[in-house]
Amino acid sequence: MPTITGGTNDGLIAKGLDGSWVIARGGVSFDTDGDLVDSNNLRDVYAVWNHHSGRGGGSWGVRRAFFEFDTSGISVAPASATLKIYGFSGTTLDVIAVRSEHSATLAVGDFDALYGAATAFTHTDGSGSGTLAGVSGLTYSAEVSTWSTSGYNDIALNATALADIASLNTFKVCVMGYDYDYLDIDPTGTSNRIGLYWADAGGSTIPLLDYTAGVAVTDNATFFGCNF
Repeated sequence: MPTITGGTNDGLIAKGLDGSWVIARGGVSFDTDGDLVDSNNLRDVYAVWNHHSGRGGGSWGVRRAFFEFDTSGISVAPASATLKIYGFSGTTLDVIAVRSEHSATLAVGDFDALYGAATAFTHTDGSGSGTLAGVSGLTYSAEVSTWSTSGYNDIALNATALADIASLNTFKVCVMGYDYDYLDIDPTGTSNRIGLYWADAGGSTIPLLDYTAGVAVTDNATFFGCNF
């Protein structure tokens, strides 16, 4: 099974701590950028985070993890593919993989650079109005409900992701919280996170994209009973 190692233009983008879930999730047109980008770390405890604290009137925070892989050598959609992320600390947040359109150098402005998601973000209300579940072409996996802190977490990629692996020179992925961020549910009273290793760590913890090569379809139609 061929394997592509993750590029070093990966990392987390964080937003918060803000005064409402709407602001923290990027649901306000004037405040959609992140507040912090970390693209040079080896690992992060709060790589993906959906947070609320009631102290001091309440504060909310969101973190999303971004990855990319060089898929320029793939022209046929793989038969299957798995995103492999090595876990580190934190097991309390379910996550999901979605299509990212982050820039060539990860920046705070890429916080909401998720394919086709702009309109959904403007509907953010903490009660599901801004869910990303119905955004066409965005979702790359099912919900991931368990997280290992001492090995690779295998995220099976769906048909949308397989098609994009073949059509995009750089396959870009965001791993985000599922129950709160993806579904737009205010995490009132909770703080949930996962930790993971980035490409800069190298070695046996580097992000990977495993895939099974697809087979090109050829047109071998045969004509019978024709006079030319």
